Amino acid sequence: MSEKQRVIVVGAGISGLAAVFYIKKQMPEASVTLLESSDRIGGKIRTVRRDGFVIECGPEGYMARKPTLTNLIKEVGLGDKLVHSSPGTYYIYVNKKLRKMPKGSVMGIPTRMLPMVTTGLISPIGKLRAALDLFIPHVYKDKDISLRDFFQKRLGSELVTNMIEPLLSGIYNGDLADMSLKATLPQFAAIEKKHRSLILGMKSIQPPKQAGASKKSAGRFLSLSCGLDVLVNKLASYADDIQLNTPVTRIRPGQVTLADGSVRSADAVILASSPKQFGPLLDFDEARALSRDKRTTTATVVLAFKKEDVDTPDGTGYVVSRKEGLNITACSWMDHKWSYTAPKDCTLIRTYVGTAENADIVGENDSFIEAKALNDLRRVGRVGTPLFSVITRQIDNMPQYTVNHNERVQAFEQALAKIDGVYACGAMLHGVGLPDCVDNAMHVAEDVSNQLKKHADTAATS
Repeated sequence: MSEKQRVIVVGAGISGLAAVFYIKKQMPEASVTLLESSDRIGGKIRTVRRDGFVIECGPEGYMARKPTLTNLIKEVGLGDKLVHSSPGTYYIYVNKKLRKMPKGSVMGIPTRMLPMVTTGLISPIGKLRAALDLFIPHVYKDKDISLRDFFQKRLGSELVTNMIEPLLSGIYNGDLADMSLKATLPQFAAIEKKHRSLILGMKSIQPPKQAGASKKSAGRFLSLSCGLDVLVNKLASYADDIQLNTPVTRIRPGQVTLADGSVRSADAVILASSPKQFGPLLDFDEARALSRDKRTTTATVVLAFKKEDVDTPDGTGYVVSRKEGLNITACSWMDHKWSYTAPKDCTLIRTYVGTAENADIVGENDSFIEAKALNDLRRVGRVGTPLFSVITRQIDNMPQYTVNHNERVQAFEQALAKIDGVYACGAMLHGVGLPDCVDNAMHVAEDVSNQLKKHADTAATS
C-alpha cells in the first residue's frame, strides 16, 4: 500500500476507543485519529482515586456472561486485573422497609412459589394476581409493546411496581411505560412465545440445583481492580493522534468539518458520539429520528464513610420503589461488592438521583444533591457524616430504548449504509452496557477494515 489509509473516529467514549483498537488490530498500517469534543477521554467511564478509595463515577463493571469486553481486556494485557463482584443479598426498599429479593426470582419474575408466598414485597392480593400468569394467554404477539404493558398484563401492577420496575429502572433509568420489550428484554418475549407463562418459562430455564453444590462464590459482574480508566488509557494508546476539545459539526463521505470551520479528510469516518449528535452531524431523516429518541438525565452520588458511621446489612445494595417518593433510585454498598474500592476501616456508598420525572434535581449544586441523597439514605438506615462525596452528572445522554426502537435503528443503519465511508456505533444502537458498546464497535471496525481493504485491492489492480 503506497499511502496510509486514514480513519477518523468521532467520540472518545468506550465505543470510539474500542473502534480505534479493533481498526488498528485489523489494519496496523492505517492512521487512526480520534476526535473528542470535551477535554477528556472515556465518556461515561471516569475513575477517581482518593485517600485509598477507588471510585467509579460511571459504569462500575459489566455482566460477566457477555464475553466481548472480557476478551478485549485480556488482549490489551489487563486480564490479571479482572475481578468478579462478590455475591450477596439484594434488597428492594418498599413500604418503608428494606425487603430481600425472593429467592429464585429473576428480574422480579418468580420461579419458585414458596419464597413468593412468604415475601413481604407484595400483598396477598398481589400474589394471587401474579399467579394468574399461569393461565393468561399470550400478551406479546410479534408487535413491539412497552415493558409496563407486557409485565403488567402478565403479572399485575403490584408486582411490577414493587419488584420489576425498581430493578429495571436501576439498570435503564427509564419509564417502563416507554421502554421497548423487543429492544431491552427480548428474551422475555421469546420465553412467553415458547411457554406462554413467564413463571413456567423462567422456571424451565433455571439450572437444576445439584446436591452438595457449594454456594456461589463469585457474583455476576466483572470489573478491573486497577480502575476502568486504565482500560480507557490502554485503548487510547492505539490511536495515532488524539485531539481533545475538538467538536465536529458535520460528517460527509471522506471528510469531517470541525467547529472552527476546518475540514479533515479520511478514507473512513466512524461516528461514536452521544445520541443527540447523530442527527446534527449526519443530517438525514433516520439519524434525526434517533436523536429525537428519549434520553434521561441522572447523577451518581458516591459517599465515603468510616465503617462505624454506617449500618449496612449483609448484601450488596438495594433499589427503591418509586411509590416511596425518594429522590434516590438505587444504592450500592461498593466495598461489599468490590473489596478493593475502600480501605479496610471505611465503606463506600454509591447512589443515584434523577429520573425522567425528576430530572431537575441533577441541575442543582453538589451540596444540594448530597443533602438530598443523605436524607434519603437515612430514611432507609443509619448513615452518619461522610468523609467526602463525589458527584457526577450525565445530562441528557442516557439512551432510552422506547417502543419500536429496533425498527428505528434498522432504518438508520440501512440509510447509513448508502453513504460511502461513514459508519456509526454506540449505546444508542444495540445495547447500553459496556460489552454491548464494545461488541458493536468491533463489528463496525470489521466492516470498515473490510471495505478499506477492498478499496486498496482495487487501487492496486487498476
